[in-house]
Parts: sequence; C-alpha cells; structure tokens
Amino acid sequence: MAEPIDPTFVQEGMPSLNGGQVVAWGDLGGPLPSASPRALPDGVHAVGMSADKHQVMVLRSDGRVDVHPYDVSGGTARHLIPPTGTTFVAVSADWYGTAELLRSDGVVVNAAGEPTKTPPEGLEYTAISGHLALRSDGTLDPAPVPGESCPESRDPGTGLRYTAVTALPRWRSWAALRSDGAYVHCGWPLDGAEGSEPMVVKPPAGTIFVGIDMSLGEVVGATADGRIISSGGRQLATAPPGRSIVSLATLEQGAGAATLDDGSILEWGLSEVDSAPPLVPADRAVFSAVGGYTSDGQHWAIVVGDPVPVEVSVEPVLPLDRPLRVTDSVQVSVTAALADGMPVPGQAEPTVRAPDGGDQTLAPVSVSRSDPAEISLSREQHAQIGTHTLNVAFSGAPYITTTVETPLDFVEPSPVVLTTSGPTTWHRGTENSLCFTLATEDGSPLWWTRAGQATISVEGDPGQVYQVWQPSWESATVRSCMHYLALQPGTYTAHFDYEGWSAADSASWTGQVVVLPPARTQVESDLPTGWRYGQMPDVVWADVTSEGPVPSGYVHLQVDGSSFGSGDWLDATGRGRLWIGDEEELVPGSYSMVVRYSRDPGFLLSKLERTVFVRPAVFTTKSASISGTPKVGQTLTAVPGTWSPTPTSYLYTWKVDGVVVLGATSSTFTVPASAAGKTIKVLVTGLRQYYESLAASAPVTVAPGTFTAPRPTITGTKQVGSTLTVSRGTWSPQPTSVTYVWKADGVKIATRTSNQFVIPVSARGKHLTVTVIGSRTGYTTKSVTSYRTVTIR
Repeated sequence: MAEPIDPTFVQEGMPSLNGGQVVAWGDLGGPLPSASPRALPDGVHAVGMSADKHQVMVLRSDGRVDVHPYDVSGGTARHLIPPTGTTFVAVSADWYGTAELLRSDGVVVNAAGEPTKTPPEGLEYTAISGHLALRSDGTLDPAPVPGESCPESRDPGTGLRYTAVTALPRWRSWAALRSDGAYVHCGWPLDGAEGSEPMVVKPPAGTIFVGIDMSLGEVVGATADGRIISSGGRQLATAPPGRSIVSLATLEQGAGAATLDDGSILEWGLSEVDSAPPLVPADRAVFSAVGGYTSDGQHWAIVVGDPVPVEVSVEPVLPLDRPLRVTDSVQVSVTAALADGMPVPGQAEPTVRAPDGGDQTLAPVSVSRSDPAEISLSREQHAQIGTHTLNVAFSGAPYITTTVETPLDFVEPSPVVLTTSGPTTWHRGTENSLCFTLATEDGSPLWWTRAGQATISVEGDPGQVYQVWQPSWESATVRSCMHYLALQPGTYTAHFDYEGWSAADSASWTGQVVVLPPARTQVESDLPTGWRYGQMPDVVWADVTSEGPVPSGYVHLQVDGSSFGSGDWLDATGRGRLWIGDEEELVPGSYSMVVRYSRDPGFLLSKLERTVFVRPAVFTTKSASISGTPKVGQTLTAVPGTWSPTPTSYLYTWKVDGVVVLGATSSTFTVPASAAGKTIKVLVTGLRQYYESLAASAPVTVAPGTFTAPRPTITGTKQVGSTLTVSRGTWSPQPTSVTYVWKADGVKIATRTSNQFVIPVSARGKHLTVTVIGSRTGYTTKSVTSYRTVTIR
C-alpha cells in the first residue's frame, strides 16, 4: 500500500512528493486517441504532469520529461533530457503542442532545450504555466507586451506575492494565486468583468484558495476547506469532511477533476463514460495528480507506487487438422488483464527469432480494453523450416512491462494436385476453354512469393506465355484458363508449369489443344410486329443459337439505332430477356427494332431486324345516349356515357336521317322543324393523345311541334254595322298562317284572314264567337275559340 498523500496542494506541472505511474481514465475510446505512455523504469516515478489538446507531459523523479503526443501510437514518446548537472523541476504544455520546462538552474527552456526565459540576477523561477514564469519575489515574467490587458497586474502589489500561476498563452490570459488567499485573473472577460481590467476573486469567508487552474471560459479555485469554486462563484464540487484537495485539473465545458489527500479522485461535470475510473486494482487506486484537456475523452492520473502487474495472454490461431506450414500466415491474439480479469490497454511489441538465430522486429500493435491486439506473421517472417520463437512484450503505464514467449513449429509446404477441366477444343475468343486448377492436398496456402511461379505457355510461340494471376496469401487453390491467351485458330501443344517451394510441391502438365474460328450465331425473338399504344410488352425473349456450343454473351434491344430497355446475359440455354416495360412508352408510328447479340468473342455477332408498328390505342365506351324530348323546337343533349380512359375532350356530330347537320358540333342540338318525323343521331368522338374512338347514340324519332296559344278576345261596339277587332294574344311559336272563323249562335257566318270583322244585319239579336286557326310547318295546326259576345243590337 502506498504512503498517505501529502495534503499540500500541488499546482499542475509541479512535482508531487508522491510519485507513481501515469494511467489514463475516462472515455478511453473517445475523440483523443490513447498516447499509451509506458511504465517508467524501476526506481523512477512520475511526479507531475501537464496536458493540453495535443499531448501529455510527464515529469519524472529522475529529472527527465517524457512527452506523449495524442496523434501517434504508443511507445513513440519524446524523452527530454536536461543538461548534465541539472534536472527538470516543472513542465507546462500549451495549446500549440509545444512546451516549456523549468530547469533546476532556474532557466526556462522549450522542448528543444533552447532557453526562453532567464530570471533576473538574484532571483529564480519557482513555477511556470503557458507563457508565464513565477519569480521567487512573487511577480510574473515576462514583461507585458504592448496592448496587453492589465499589464500592472503582473506585480501583485505591496505586501503581496503570487504563489501559483495558470495561463492560456493563445488568449494571453492568466490567473495567479496571491499570498492573501485570493487570486487575480487577467485576459478575456469572465462573468461580465471587463477584459482590460484585472479581476480579483476572493475566497468564501473563513477559507483561502490553495490552488487554481484555468480552462476556456473560467478559472477554478480549490479552497483550503475542500471546495471547488468557479470564478463566477459557483461551487462545483466539495470534498468529503476532513479531506484536502491536493491537485486540480479543469476541462472544457465546465468539467474538471481533483485528487484528495486520501488518493481518491473527485470529479464534476463529466458524463458517466467520461468519468470512468482508471483501470487499476482496488488496493492500488491511490492517485496523487490528475490532468487532461477535454471533458469528453481521455484524462490522466498518477497512480502512486510502482508499476501494476498484469497477466498477458498470447494465443496463436493454428490449424486443427494439419501441421503449421511455412506457407501459412499466422494470426496471434494478444490480451492483457489485471488479476481480477479486467482488460487493460497498452501496446504489444512483437519480435520473431528464426531457427538460424536471426531476429525480426514486427510493427507494434495497440491492445485495447474491448478487443485483443491482432499480430499477423506473414510467410516472409517465418520462411525457414523449424521452430520460430515469437516474443511479445506488453507495455503501457501504469502496468509492468511483460514479455511472453511462444514457440511456433513450421514444416515444409503441402504437396499439390493439378487438375484440368473444360474442353481441349474451343472456338476462338470463348471463355469456355481448357482450365487448370492447382490446389494443396491438405488445404494449406500455396507457396507463392513472386510473379511467374505458375505459367501457361504454347509450344513454338514464345510470345504466348501467360503468368498465372497471383492468389491471395491465404489461398489454397488457383485456377486459370487458356482463353486468356487469345490464340488464333489452330492446333497447339500447351504447358502448365508451377514452381513451388521444392520439387514436392511443384507440378506440370502438357497436352494438345485445338482452337476453332469464332462460331456463327443466329438471333430469334418473340418481339411482335406491332401493338396498340399502351400495350407494349414488358419482356421480350431472345434466343441465340450457334453451329457449335451454346453461346454465352449479352443481348440487347435497339430502337431506331438507340439502345432501348435493359439487356440481359444469356443463360445456359442461350436465352436472355429484354426488359422494356420500364422504358418510356412508344407513341404511335413505325419503328426499326433490332435485337443484337454481342460480348462473347468466341461467337460472331448477330442481330434480328424487325419493323414494328405502334397503332393508336382505342377507348372502351358504353351507354352513349341522347337526353331531352325528341320534338321540334326542343333541345337535345348528347350524353357521352362511360369511357375508359377518360378523354381529354369530345367532338359531337349530329345527323338527321343520316345527313350531317352542318354547324351542329356542340353537345346540345335544337330540333328544327325540318326534322319532324325524322330520325336523329349523334356521334360522340373522344379525344386523347394517341387514342382513337367513335361512339354513336341510340337513334330518336322527332314528333311534330305544338303551339301554345291563349284564348282570343273581341273588342268593338256590339251592334250591326260596327267593326270588331280580334286580339289573338301571344302564340309560341308564331304561326306562319292564321285564319279567323266567325260564328253567330254557333253557325259559321264568315271566314277571314284579317282580324277585323263588320257585323252583318243577320247577326242582330244573336251572340258572336271567333275561332283563330294557326298553322306552321312541322307543327300541329291549332284552333282557339273566343268567349261569345253580348247580344248584337
């Protein structure tokens, strides 16, 4: 168990009395990749650290500094060594991925060892942060630059001194802890304060600030009574009673962490994932410092004491039913875990020692918390027969570096079997030719280390040598065919040769092959010679035949010289489908259509040409009729009935006894007198693009028209010799001929065409009436009689 943590607060980058090993915590799969620092050598501890957006710097107890960038794999840290006779006593990482280091001789240097600040004579630097150094007289260096905010605040004032500093050089912002327990902030404004004026933040009554840290947007202070307070006065966290805060790290977005004098970590503002504790055994969970930059991702802590033991497992994946051969690529899984089985991250560095004693160093791989590291040994890394020794060294702070040794016994490659398939006679260009398949007897990978290990050649033609395509490293077979050689028609002696690791796994074949000219083909299809618009087929079948084997290749359709629809590869019977249903419908007209066969050079191209006629579509119609009374003078209406599809418009043609009525083209028709007793029909024509149709209504016979007329009236003096006038009223329609018949006591006494009548002597003492008779062509003659008059005097 580690010694108790010294309760004195240690500012970021300054050394702690309690050293140990650096360990990551929080979201180890977050946006900042693991820097995976290694455990320090025996007797050397990490005593301080400083982290920014790009790196974590570790101050070591031997006075050196390790810098671990986030954007490189583990084990690539820079080791900064001070000049002889000096040590590094403080570190400060900044936003730019650079750093400053304070040496024991009082000089501040950068990561290259070049001096950046030297204290005035008689003074020394006691702390650094960002662009500032704290002098032994309690003031800050360097002097302010022109235009910098509150330059006078670099000196805390009479009777006061600064005891700690934190700075963000990119924003020229800083905060310094004063000897009276308050702190001064200068730079960008916080919580409404003016950026050009210093902001003095005082601690709550009864306590003092013992440490400070700065992040984007706020300064956070730790009080002597265990409180974490922001520059705005918010209490972010509180230590348990009796506990002291010994280190502090602010993170982005109002989050942060602190370590307490019992070695525990106090955190605030972090999600459950981002607050995951460091992976160490429970009895080793004693931490002296924390660090970090972002609220989401990795943070860092120093776990007190020597490195933590881990159990490393190296498991090679070996074949189950055969020996391990030099042609095998071996996959090795590496895991590391604490004694309780909890996986831990780190780095695996593998080396391989061959039977002749030669060593090879393989690329290091990362071991994560969730997935094992995978190491691959290719055949070049174990090309000798015998026992190879795989050494895997696992490292990563705070875990002890552990090396696991695993023997791997390799034997010679498996014998191979060479088989042939396909015809020895084929048409030039076809893909159906003689093929060779090379395979190992036990399914292990072929020995393949260079191009040209397997070739197909033709005797007498040195130009016809084909290097068989190199398979993948894990392939147990390789297949290649002679159609790749594109031989001209003729008879040939061919060879297949494979040179393996030794004679035991080599193979060859020699035989005669015949190449025929490309086969003629013929295309047949069920493509129709015509259809009506809207009835274009969705699929057309095409069959390709040849004088030899069944053709392979592709069929497609052209319309007037352009591709149409979607073609298809022929099946094993030489049949293919032409999909045309999804194409734009062909409008009525004449088209030149061609079904073409192509693609397989072993068969000659062919085509089927056909002229296709697309006729207009027709409507389906039902129940066209005429509504209205078929009578002279009445209006008839054409009713189109039911159409499918619905026309965009209609044309109307009216006929009387089969004769077209000129000008009668609307849906209504007024029956003329000339149509009395005749038959009327209407022809309804539906109009729609690319359609044709004509529908006739049921015929109707026209009846004569009838008059409507009021009773006539008689005016004038009712005595012999006087003239009477007849008013016949309004007739509809007006008659073309009118006759007036006069009667005396019901006996006709006169017929007139005029509406006036002189009363004769014979009418004295009698009553007169008049009957108006109207007539008109196409109308029934109508008679209307007046009331009788008074007695004629």
